[in-house]
Amino acid sequence: MLVEALVQAVTEQVVSAVVQEARFVFKFKNELEQMEKWLGKMRCLVVDADKKLKLSSDQETVKKYLSELREVIYEADNALTDCLISEEEKKKKRFFSCLLPLDPVSPHAIGRRLTKINSDMKNVHDVLINYLSASAAAPDSTISQQISSSWRIVGSLNPHKTYGLVEDIEKLKGWILNDDEKEPAMNYIGIVGMGGLGKTTLAQQLFNDSQILDHFEKTMWVCVSGNFCEQWIMKKLLNKVNEETSSLDSDEILRRLITVLNGKSYLIVLDDVWPYKKKSDWLKDLCSKLPTSVGKSSCIIITTRIEDVAQKMVLRNTQIHHHKPLENEDSWDLFSEYAFRKSNGKCPSEHYKDVSVHILKKCGGLPLAIKTLGSLLSEKVGSPSEWTDISDKFHELTKKGKTDSVIDSLQLSYDELPHTSLKQCLLCLSIYPEDFEIDAEQLIHWWIGEGIVREKGSTTAIELGFEYLAELVNRSLLEVVDRRWYDGKVYKCKIHDMVREVIIKIAGEEAFCIFNEQGKLMQKHEQNEQKPRWFRISEDMDDDEKELEDNPKLRTFFLMSSPPNNFGKNFRFLESLRVLDLSYSKVVEDSSSPSPVTCAEDLFSYISSLKRLACLNLSGTQIREVTSSIQKLLNLQLLVLKGCKKLVKIHPSIKYLKRLIVLDLGDCPLDCLPKGLGSLRLLQELTGFKVVNPAKTQGCALRELKELKELRVLRIVLSADAEISQDEIGILSSLRFLKVLTIDAEECKENKTLSALDNLQMPPNLRELYVRNYHSKTMPNWFHPAKLSRLQYLCVENCDIVRLTSDQSTWKNVEGLCLKFLSFEEDWKNLREILPALRYMEISNCFKFKNFPCSVDQRGVWTKQG
Repeated sequence: MLVEALVQAVTEQVVSAVVQEARFVFKFKNELEQMEKWLGKMRCLVVDADKKLKLSSDQETVKKYLSELREVIYEADNALTDCLISEEEKKKKRFFSCLLPLDPVSPHAIGRRLTKINSDMKNVHDVLINYLSASAAAPDSTISQQISSSWRIVGSLNPHKTYGLVEDIEKLKGWILNDDEKEPAMNYIGIVGMGGLGKTTLAQQLFNDSQILDHFEKTMWVCVSGNFCEQWIMKKLLNKVNEETSSLDSDEILRRLITVLNGKSYLIVLDDVWPYKKKSDWLKDLCSKLPTSVGKSSCIIITTRIEDVAQKMVLRNTQIHHHKPLENEDSWDLFSEYAFRKSNGKCPSEHYKDVSVHILKKCGGLPLAIKTLGSLLSEKVGSPSEWTDISDKFHELTKKGKTDSVIDSLQLSYDELPHTSLKQCLLCLSIYPEDFEIDAEQLIHWWIGEGIVREKGSTTAIELGFEYLAELVNRSLLEVVDRRWYDGKVYKCKIHDMVREVIIKIAGEEAFCIFNEQGKLMQKHEQNEQKPRWFRISEDMDDDEKELEDNPKLRTFFLMSSPPNNFGKNFRFLESLRVLDLSYSKVVEDSSSPSPVTCAEDLFSYISSLKRLACLNLSGTQIREVTSSIQKLLNLQLLVLKGCKKLVKIHPSIKYLKRLIVLDLGDCPLDCLPKGLGSLRLLQELTGFKVVNPAKTQGCALRELKELKELRVLRIVLSADAEISQDEIGILSSLRFLKVLTIDAEECKENKTLSALDNLQMPPNLRELYVRNYHSKTMPNWFHPAKLSRLQYLCVENCDIVRLTSDQSTWKNVEGLCLKFLSFEEDWKNLREILPALRYMEISNCFKFKNFPCSVDQRGVWTKQG
């Protein structure tokens, strides 16, 4: 139950307030201490309630109490946010008295509000603990029925028939039968993929293959699943070769297993392997203890949903097969076997075929889903209308338990996520339309704005967000659409339709979103008028669904279409809104489409009423100016304006947004940024900073960046007359946390301007460097391994350089290299010598590059093997 995540988030906010706002805390010390105490009690209680919810027949009662708790926690979050905003308003008024008078909330009112929240917490706590105590004494007779019913699996009609596995079987057989007679050989093979994808079926086909059976003297299959330990697995392995283990201790079991396998070739399959929380490298330890024999090859195969599990089998020789969904033709064949079993797999009419194609699209090549839906529909072949209803109301099947085997299989992956924040991160994806390609950065900004992801120690919230995203990909819950292959950083992703069905179900239960029978987002529940906390408006909605309703609970709003007629005018009723994403929408007037919002001043006037807003994304919109009303958003932490092609002015009042951690002005035609950015001391990412000539403009000078001690990412653009004074040469070197630096000299046409860069001093801990549009034969003085000693990734694009370094110095730590649109006459062999650690390289449009093993004209990618 995600109330635990909410409790944790608000607890962290209380602790943060105590640490960072001493003056504020002094006034409300008693109230905050009480809140922290009740939150601690609630967190323990919620875990117990979650267990009860999964097993109890009286689930509605538990849900009711947890729903009440959820409302109290959200109110606590709102109250703490308002307190911090009030403090910021007081500071602003105190130090900038020339501003318009502000109206901070009185301390007495804040104190009353915090006391009321603590009282509500106590009441909900007492009611819930009494209920749990009473229900604990009465065993629930339905528990065993629920557990057994949750594991129904649809069996195969013809276990010898495979769909879409022929090529996979041949590939894996090649790996398995790869003998090495010169030394003891052990093959380690991981089969990785999402739940219901057919990993076990593939492993069974291999395990029962006559050629493989003849090859090995011993074969053992153990289904590992969730609860296990190394000793348990070894016992099961011995049992498979008819060895008695009941009287053996742990050391004796291992010795007996080694004795049985010594001098023999053997095949071991460990099916459905999950991480072992007490010992992360247990699988590697187990593999290392098993014997190998000269002249005989053995093999260990595991199936798992989690790529890290497969990668941790051993340090080398692990071959990983990523199992893919079925292609359309194989999906149709498998579906026909189940759905049309009464006619020997033959479709009775075109109507059934048309409906089936729509249903198969929902299944997304997932064999378990195809079998489940095929079996369900086989009983309704005589009723075309029922087939059509099921197709139209696919989402309703989940709500009515018709797809339990699929949902249970996929929900296990959700349930096994290591913490509740990660679960809530996954549920956020329920808001996106089907098959939507999700921008990773946009998603992570949402997580941070919502308060789901917060910085931990030296790891920033952005860095942690990318770690969470990688974890969801690693667990086969997200599909990668675009990534940086050097380190796997995800740029775009999407979600499988059946996984989406699972998270839609959970997001609905948790009251984050509301969905109708077709799985479409709604602005309120049809029966109880309940309203969601997350909502989007997109083109797939009917016009009457696009009117944005008043919703004081709404925390996230995405606009993915033209704005509704009432857009902006009722923003004052969205008082809880934390995330507002209007990116690439027509929210301001342009030449092609009139809009309800006609100018930036109107837009920012509406937005400025959203006092609790933490994330604002206006990327790709037609705004020309960020107006002075932006200063009212004192809780704003992320402001994203990249790709605003008409943006020419940002009001200096942006400097009052003291909580900003991300300011993205990439690809905006700004002449300069306003003075005062150095006061944004929490800023961690700054994109689109313009290096100007201070003598010619009144904009922000490079020297102001010295105050931004928390910067991790900096992307700068050199203006046509950029000038770097003597006192600015060491500015970048003072940014000790800076890891990513981009320098774009597109506007610079003269060498005189470029020479201004020559004496810059680089950040000491720089990991990634991007140099673009540097039109000189040689790079600046700082572009040298001696001055970029910790660099790991280098991208050089559209530059006139002849060599990476003129003196052939060695870049010892650079592992990733990207070269685009270069005319230098470099040789691959020479490049390998000056980049000894290189393991990934991408190249395109470098026509004079010699002897590269891939294409250099379009896009060639080289990856080091082993």
